[in-house]
Amino acid sequence: MHNQQNEFITVIKKERQNLIRYVRMKLTGISDMDAEDIVADVLFNVYNRVAADKHVENLAAYLYQSVKNKIWDYFRQPQTPLSLDASEQNTELPRGAKLIEAALDVENLFEEKEFLLRLKSALLCLEPKQRAVWVATELEGYTFKELSLKWSEPIGTLLSRKSRATKALRKLLKDE
Repeated sequence: MHNQQNEFITVIKKERQNLIRYVRMKLTGISDMDAEDIVADVLFNVYNRVAADKHVENLAAYLYQSVKNKIWDYFRQPQTPLSLDASEQNTELPRGAKLIEAALDVENLFEEKEFLLRLKSALLCLEPKQRAVWVATELEGYTFKELSLKWSEPIGTLLSRKSRATKALRKLLKDE
């Protein structure tokens, strides 16, 4: 009996991490703690078998087969609710944090769309020449020099139109 227990301890020291990796490989999406719990449960049961003077011929193979059976038991169990504290494998962040981030992204996207609608509405209130200069420089990326050549207008005129357009937009957006 004592010899079998020593062999058990030696095999455990050598194979414990491999057993945990085996569980994680077979059960994707499982938290590290759940994988360790499955292995610990198997080790406890096998140790009790060894302590009860029941000889096991190949202890490592017996452990892997016991873990495989425990994994099947895990599949047979009714699915437990998803833990928001469990970590995602690719981000190492808790799942709950990912949900919060997604909600913030949706909120930010909504705010951006709302702002763009307000901006479009405010742009329609500008004089056509002011709107054209503002859109060309801010949204389309033209320089004042390019616009001056394209529209045959002095740069100073374009600068003052954009300045008036910007002031008007600030006022319109602030009022909303």
